[in-house]
Amino acid sequence: MLTLDVFQHADSEGPGSITAWAEANDVTLRLHRPDLGARIQLLNPADLDGVIVLGGPQSVNDDDAWLAAERIIIRSLIKLGRPVVGICLGAQQIVRALGAAVTPLAAGEYGRTLVADEAGNSIPVFQWHGEGMASLPGSTPLFHNAAQANQGFTYHKRTLGLQFHLEWSRADQAALAATRPGTAALSAAETEAAAALLNQLLTATIL
Repeated sequence: MLTLDVFQHADSEGPGSITAWAEANDVTLRLHRPDLGARIQLLNPADLDGVIVLGGPQSVNDDDAWLAAERIIIRSLIKLGRPVVGICLGAQQIVRALGAAVTPLAAGEYGRTLVADEAGNSIPVFQWHGEGMASLPGSTPLFHNAAQANQGFTYHKRTLGLQFHLEWSRADQAALAATRPGTAALSAAETEAAAALLNQLLTATIL
């Protein structure tokens, strides 16, 4: 059975629908909270099947030692050809680990927004970030919009980065949206479609 180590960085930003995907595919999720002192620097990347790095309120440009430890693990697993998935902060960690920049946006993206895939299809997603990631050399673009050219990418087939949250339930989205006037959650149908899209991306990257 495949075991994926999951790095969570906030109480409100858990794995969400990733848990159901894992259960359906006989994948075990092993949760770590480096922001609360979990010593992930003691993990040996050679012993890991892969990682999922979730979102959080931190910046990849912060000086916390655990952020640097995450990037070391990310780089090592990519070199080993093992799956790495990053969501929001996690995607930015991948980009930063591989040498590209993460910088503040003139205006952050919060709540329901639209991104486009490479075929030009418009996709409603839930965003919650104030920084953006540069395009990663050697990556394959997946999603973009007018605010940010790099909204999602794959790298060497087994690495996936998404700037937005496909994993959150509608209740999770609504709770955050309520803290910021003018933001909205996805509809129930859009949330279901987002989870289905994430399932496809996870399966393609990990299995």
